[in-house]
Amino acid sequence: MTSSSVLDETTVLLSEEKKQVERSEVSKSTSLYGSNISQFSIPIPIRADQVEYPSEKIPKTIDEVQLEYSYWVMKKRQWSRLQRGTFTNKQHSFSFSWLVFFLLIYGAYLTMQIVLFERTKGHILEFILMGFITLTVGMFIMRFGWFVRCLCFECYGAVIIFFIEEYYTPNYYIPLISGLCGILVFTTICFFIYPYLLRCYLSFTGAITMKIDRDSWKTVGTNRFVVKQRNCFRNSIQCVYEGPISNGRPNGVGTWIDTSYQGELLTGYWEDGMPVGPFESMENDTRSMLVNLRIVYGTNGGGKWWLDRTPLNMGVASVECCVSGNFFKGYPKVQMRSGPTECTCGSHRLCTCIDLLLKNKHYKHIDDEKNLHSVVVSIDKRNDSLVVSGHKPHREKHKTVTIQLQSDNVNNTTITATTTTTTSASSTSSSSSSSQPAVRIHQQRLVLDKDWISSEAKEGLLFIHGYDHNLKDSLKRFGQFLALGHFPKYLMPFVFNWPSSTNPLMYWCAHSVASDTDNHRDLKRFLISLRNAGIRQLHIMCHSMGVRFFLRSFPVIKKVFAKKNASFNAGNLSEYSGDDMMDGDEGSRGNPPSIYKIEEQDDRIKLANLIFMNPDYELETFKNDYSDLRTYCSRITVYADHRDQAIRLAFKVTQKASMGNNILPILDRKGAFLDIDIIDTGDLDSNMSERHHSFFNVNRLMVDDLWDLIVTGKRADERTSRLKSTGKVYRFTILPSSVVMV
Repeated sequence: MTSSSVLDETTVLLSEEKKQVERSEVSKSTSLYGSNISQFSIPIPIRADQVEYPSEKIPKTIDEVQLEYSYWVMKKRQWSRLQRGTFTNKQHSFSFSWLVFFLLIYGAYLTMQIVLFERTKGHILEFILMGFITLTVGMFIMRFGWFVRCLCFECYGAVIIFFIEEYYTPNYYIPLISGLCGILVFTTICFFIYPYLLRCYLSFTGAITMKIDRDSWKTVGTNRFVVKQRNCFRNSIQCVYEGPISNGRPNGVGTWIDTSYQGELLTGYWEDGMPVGPFESMENDTRSMLVNLRIVYGTNGGGKWWLDRTPLNMGVASVECCVSGNFFKGYPKVQMRSGPTECTCGSHRLCTCIDLLLKNKHYKHIDDEKNLHSVVVSIDKRNDSLVVSGHKPHREKHKTVTIQLQSDNVNNTTITATTTTTTSASSTSSSSSSSQPAVRIHQQRLVLDKDWISSEAKEGLLFIHGYDHNLKDSLKRFGQFLALGHFPKYLMPFVFNWPSSTNPLMYWCAHSVASDTDNHRDLKRFLISLRNAGIRQLHIMCHSMGVRFFLRSFPVIKKVFAKKNASFNAGNLSEYSGDDMMDGDEGSRGNPPSIYKIEEQDDRIKLANLIFMNPDYELETFKNDYSDLRTYCSRITVYADHRDQAIRLAFKVTQKASMGNNILPILDRKGAFLDIDIIDTGDLDSNMSERHHSFFNVNRLMVDDLWDLIVTGKRADERTSRLKSTGKVYRFTILPSSVVMV
């Protein structure tokens, strides 16, 4: 059936009053981060076919709408999740029911062989073999998805028939094998080609109809469409799309609602009829939640198995992750939205690759279309000042912020947070006045006073992966961390991928590549591109051997960063030596830069945080690097675990104590404590493998603690809700996962 004949059945859905009621109900269910979990239900009181309007009100250009394309795109997503299977919390993925089911079949097989056919002598080996196959399939079949389960069951049935009928000669077992192959092919077609067969069937039978509630639609604005699928043996399935249409397909920020099992409630960005992200999605019935977000990346890694270095490439990728409910196999999923494109800028100082990506709007955040509805106000005890998330003061050590609630329906409310002038910011009175640092007001807009400016598009979070990663691996790992953390929109995520290989026999080669100067120059070019794109404050997260890569490159890349607490005026120009100039700066060591170069110093990136997780780096070498790091960054945090098997293996190779296993305070050469926060993760036991090495992006406590550190800027002694000090080292306050009731 052609699309025009399908669309001829279009009728106007609802009156204006009913439309307003349904839209208000749908809008309540589209926020996946609402405070009330009951909002996650999917209220779809669709009674569209009960009200029909005269045919003359049907738009003349309705044939141009191609919503069936989006319908099949969403059905393919749904079917993909159904056949992939999920990870479960059941130990060893064992099901007693499946084992009993196969044992019953085996019992029937023995009964037929012994009682019905009276086969005992010469068949004992067959009985033992079938018993072994039965136990193996029954115990391990739950580890796989439904597709593999069906194949195993069909093969198991074929083996039983083979032994019962005694097909030992080619004249008999060749037809059996041929029949089995045909059944396996049919099963594969049902699982993978079924959506296309269903599409053909529904097109010929006319089981899909589309209805629209407006006489016309706009490319910018809200339109409401309903696709209805009639079924022979089940209730009808209805899908609703509400959002803008361009060239006949969904385009822009829209919402899709599917009432079928494991259908999606998806809100986010659409392009040419497909959800491209960022978006938030929740399954119907299972309530599993998915988040799609975008990450800007730079890469010079040429392969997964070999340590090939390529020219620096940059681009934007979308990563879809599971954040609640079922965790589907094959997730996170990565799709390139732009690039990778080789950087062809003539001079690395003039690199504008990332700036072009941002200007072309390849990067988006799920909250871009939302008003500011939450800010976090905290006290910086060391500087006796306030810290406001996403904002910077016009002057240093600002102690007052006024937050105003603007709404069209209610009177404005003013909330003022100040530090006391009679005591220091660390006093008891100040702590009590900020006991609730987060001001969260939904569906309205918060406005700060003119002394605070927004840092949107000027603050970034850079992730540098460790050993055993290619570009997609690093994007998956960092994307899962960002999806669980739901970081604010002013914090732009970046990934730098270097050729770390994944061959276990090439550890020493990766160890050497981490110290290669050419790779360090590529990182410097990437950082300069960030600076030219407007990034002025940067948080850097390094994992495992990524710590080695960053620290070895620091003598090269430090010229991109501004020294901490440095003010660029005539009084302190002597602080900047020739080594601190960017490449090509005029002047020699000890001579002040020109006025033009002072402006470049102002444009340097401020290092807000250095975060080293399970670092594969020598402890004694870090002591030598500390003074240089401290010159540029005041917050250095190390997450270490004495159980880390990967770091222990590295110690056996290098025979040098590593930071990743060190859970003691670090002393300098003079015996003084280094001013860094060491977090002992040895008490965490959820969402981690036996290696205890790569869990920062899936462990909820780790994600929350990193969110606090990055967004609020609190040091470890201020994150008291989950950390406790044990002699210059901090531990998580958590009960073992085996404790379920006290």
